[in-house]
Amino acid sequence: MIEEPELGSMPIDEEPAALLLQVWDDGEAEVVRRLLETYGIPCQVVSSISHRVFPLSVDGLGEIRILVPSDRLHDAEAIVAEHRRQGLEVLRDEDEAGS
Repeated sequence: MIEEPELGSMPIDEEPAALLLQVWDDGEAEVVRRLLETYGIPCQVVSSISHRVFPLSVDGLGEIRILVPSDRLHDAEAIVAEHRRQGLEVLRDEDEAGS
């Protein structure tokens, strides 16, 4: 299978790429891609199938991989982890306010 980057992803030129995340939802992949690009980290979003033609995820078939330059992997992991942590804090605060 030929894997092509999704439209709008930043090229990773000739640098070796490292796997940052595997997700199964186009929306989540887009959010992570835009987040990384905001911090100046190029990434590619790749999948073995076109999600526009086959919008499913069975046995890993719909898996979407987010790749970053290997020398930026640590930075990318830290950015994603921090934003996920902040999101959990917001949800926790909302739950406490509603109680």
